[in-house]
Amino acid sequence: MEKLSYIAKAEGRFAVSGAPGGFDAYLVAEAARRSQSVVVFVLGDDVHAQAAMEAVAFFAPDVPVLGFPAWDCLPYDRVSPKPDIESTRLATLAKLARHEKDSGPAVVITTVNALLQRVPPRATIAEASFYAHVGNTIEHEVLTAFLVRNGYVRASTVREPGDFALRGGIVDLWPPGTALPLRLDFFGASLDAIRTFDAETQLSKGQITEIELLPATEAPLDPDSITRFRTGYVATFGPAGSDDPLYEAVSAGRKHQGMEHWLPLFHDKLDTLFDYLPRALFLLSHQTEDAKTARFELIDDYYQTRKQFRRTGATEGSAPYKPLPPDTLYLTSEEWSTNLAVHKVRDLSPFQAPESKTSIDAGGRLGRDFAPERAAGNVNVFQSAADHLTALRKAGKRVVVAAWSEGSAERMGGVLADHGLTAIRPVAHWDDALKLHADAAGVAVLALDHGFEADKIVFLAEQDVLGDRMVRSHTRARRAQNCRACTISRTAPVAWPPPSPPTPRTRPSRTWPGCGSRPRTRRSPGGSSPGAISRST
Repeated sequence: MEKLSYIAKAEGRFAVSGAPGGFDAYLVAEAARRSQSVVVFVLGDDVHAQAAMEAVAFFAPDVPVLGFPAWDCLPYDRVSPKPDIESTRLATLAKLARHEKDSGPAVVITTVNALLQRVPPRATIAEASFYAHVGNTIEHEVLTAFLVRNGYVRASTVREPGDFALRGGIVDLWPPGTALPLRLDFFGASLDAIRTFDAETQLSKGQITEIELLPATEAPLDPDSITRFRTGYVATFGPAGSDDPLYEAVSAGRKHQGMEHWLPLFHDKLDTLFDYLPRALFLLSHQTEDAKTARFELIDDYYQTRKQFRRTGATEGSAPYKPLPPDTLYLTSEEWSTNLAVHKVRDLSPFQAPESKTSIDAGGRLGRDFAPERAAGNVNVFQSAADHLTALRKAGKRVVVAAWSEGSAERMGGVLADHGLTAIRPVAHWDDALKLHADAAGVAVLALDHGFEADKIVFLAEQDVLGDRMVRSHTRARRAQNCRACTISRTAPVAWPPPSPPTPRTRPSRTWPGCGSRPRTRRSPGGSSPGAISRST
């Protein structure tokens, strides 16, 4: 069996060496296409997960790529995950809950943190939806009750996923999984039109004919869920007093900041992402094991600290925080191993290793880095890059230059052409690159940290030529710091893992689709060479 097909279809678990960053996304895309089933790619953090989503979409534009991020808050926090994070998670869970065995290929990109976290039951997600078609008769009270029951927040103006606003015969709302909010225009009880609109300008845009509304939160507030929460909360922590705003808010059917951290109390049981994907192939990045160990340590540390604060009464002046045991919110180490044991699993490694019964070499390796030419000072790095790519192309390799933006792709293509790399053409995705003439090279918008080489493939990353990027972060301060402030401000210092400061001269965490924009960037000092081009985005 050919190697790529073996990686995609073989049973059991084995290591796949020779899978550096970028090429691992190619392996994931090929595995989905060849197996015609769901493939789960597990990354160590959100930075690599976002890059993987873009890369898999480039290599397999015909395969659905679903993101499943972890909550953007710390374990046992007092804040809720961002609405757009929950929106992405719920939209993915809904699609997976309805994905049948013969529904075709799909790729799920997730992280270790997300895979370790328990999620609402598959049956609940599959059933919790509201269909509406233009021309349907829909009572406003029924629609409003569904929205409130499923975690939508009433607002004067819809600005983010999970909001809804009532304005006479018009209902504005932003359901999970939609890129734009929706405007439902009623004539009496009849749904007259459904329009998308811009959340910033509030101006209507296109029209659609039908919608499916999904829950806006993983912790529903319907009567049955409220009853389960009240019963479970009292059974776990004892009678709740008047100083417990969480219990009071949920009992009144109101959404409370951070209530998702008591998710097990809202459902009869919780599932895991493994339960949504009983027949999936799991590809684990080389960071997975370290990320899993670090996550387990962090969860236990925060839980023990919360218990200590509650036991010593160190939260005087703040609302009491009553933490649930970690195994109710997260998988245990034994459950992690058990779930992987019943799935097909590939442990990816960027390093090359001899093949054996438990290992196969995919044939990839890191591409050439032109750091020596940049450091020399008297060498034209673009001439060296153009000569290198010309030689590879003459050797029968398919050559693609990966740039970070359309502007930089145009500049890179122009500069390399000026230095002798003729017939360089823009490509939108991998299928376009395969259609190029054998003497042509492609240039694509693809955020690779480093290029790679394989049997017939060569990708040269922009950073290989120009050097590392330096990023000025405009991300907001971590809301999870509030978790410490609310409990430590009036007490003596205790051991608590502080948030790690951003590492200088590295690219910060980018966001998942629909969860914000990429920071502005500039080239790091000293990363250029004679003939280098300036960089802006």
